[in-house]
Amino acid sequence: MPEAKTLTSQLLARISAGAERLMLVGDIPPDLVAKLLARQPGTIVEHGRIRPGADAEDEFLSFDAAVLVRCLEKASDPLALLSRLYAGMTDGGVCTASIDNANSWPVLAQQLRGRDPRRGAGNGESRQQLLTLDTALALFRQGGWTVVDVHPQYPADVPQAASGELIATLARELGLKRERVKAELSAQRWLIRAVKGPKPEPLSLVALGLKKVAGVTEARVDYPMAALATQPSVRAVWGAESVAIPEHWPPGVLVLHRQFMNDPAIQAAMENLVTRGWLLVADMDDDPHHWREYGDSGFYAYRGVHAVSVSTEPLAEMIRQWNPEVRVFANAIHELPEMAAATPKGGGRLRVFFGALNRYGDCDELLKGIAAISGELAGRVEFVVVHDRGFHDALPEGIPREFHETLPPDNYMKVLASCDLALLPLADNQFNRLKSDLKFIECCAAGAVPICSPVVYGDVEEHREIAVFATSAGEWSAALVMLCSDGDEIARRKALGRHYVETRRMHCHQLVEREAWYRELRASRGQLEQQRRARIAALREVR
Repeated sequence: MPEAKTLTSQLLARISAGAERLMLVGDIPPDLVAKLLARQPGTIVEHGRIRPGADAEDEFLSFDAAVLVRCLEKASDPLALLSRLYAGMTDGGVCTASIDNANSWPVLAQQLRGRDPRRGAGNGESRQQLLTLDTALALFRQGGWTVVDVHPQYPADVPQAASGELIATLARELGLKRERVKAELSAQRWLIRAVKGPKPEPLSLVALGLKKVAGVTEARVDYPMAALATQPSVRAVWGAESVAIPEHWPPGVLVLHRQFMNDPAIQAAMENLVTRGWLLVADMDDDPHHWREYGDSGFYAYRGVHAVSVSTEPLAEMIRQWNPEVRVFANAIHELPEMAAATPKGGGRLRVFFGALNRYGDCDELLKGIAAISGELAGRVEFVVVHDRGFHDALPEGIPREFHETLPPDNYMKVLASCDLALLPLADNQFNRLKSDLKFIECCAAGAVPICSPVVYGDVEEHREIAVFATSAGEWSAALVMLCSDGDEIARRKALGRHYVETRRMHCHQLVEREAWYRELRASRGQLEQQRRARIAALREVR
């Protein structure tokens, strides 16, 4: 049986990350709103309540998403409730409903024993209705909705709902497929997703990333794909090192993050997918010259695909020499971490974070600056270092510090969110100039004020309001002394940074543009395929 997931996680996966106004009705999980607002902080959340003998307390007006949890079962007239929700929904809006499964084995067992499984019976509350999947789907359709998909939710402990022998017997006697009977008896709830209007044309998205190291694959594959997958118009799967394309999916877009594409077997596999109708998109967020494999293959990874997505405009300018179809999607935050409001966050010393990957040649001036003011910092700060043991060991004696080995993204963000300041040095060289500002926006999301190099991080006007910039040892020293002496200034910049991410740099902000671009590529596939084949032919001629 499939692995059980919490109701909150299943609902979040089916609430559009682009929803601007959300209506919640019924027994909403207590943690749903907080998790949703961490993912899409601009969403307006409203609550409708079911009263005994009525459908809802107030009229539902003007929203683009709704979540119903165990409320159709409690409504005196569930069809009227769905109809009123439909009237208040904007065109194309999505309703996600969690409905108790009246055919689940525990419910059927109670009925066979002569017990009433409906909650509220005999205690003055309205009697809960028992809805099967078929009756629930019929209610949605009668209310005007177009059902998009249905998913079972299994109990948290995933018990065996009924014996295999019983399932086989019922399937045989009822003339049904065994898989359907097993799902009907095992599912605790059904998650139904429906839209106001016609069923959207499905877009198949598949993404393949590298082995996960320090959050790189998550930032470019997992998080944007997870956001896209919340759309009723998108079906998406993704993985690191390998990914399986569901056989029944129609051809769509395959995103290849940091794949060298230099192996003949890989190239043949990709050509087979292209023949079957798939469109190839390479994704890159660093200077490809850093890896010999790209150059040795004549940058086939970018010539041999239909389009390329990148993290910055300077990188896009470089990639266009190999493929003109390039789109910039800046790195973004998928979820805001919790953080303390106080400064310092720990209530004692200021916590100063350093956790960037592969900055060994970027830290010389920063370390000199810290050493020059080590006496002033002692007793006022503690350093928190992730991944870089060399930086940790190079810090002056007498200053408290803690060290963490390389952390997965969620844990990394928790540690970062416990800090007040963050150090982001970048030397001015070609490789660094093509980096993204991911570490900067992670700091802003976590409420850690960046002290950073102007390389990359100083290119955006809003960044100059949030951060303090430094290049020389003296500037690093001055920035640390200034901020460590002014808690109010830290709090001011922290608020600016958090607001910047909440309003500009979340994956929910990119959702519409990403899907639209993939659909544009699909619409132009014939022309893009001709151009791709011409690039491959030209590359083979010169090699």
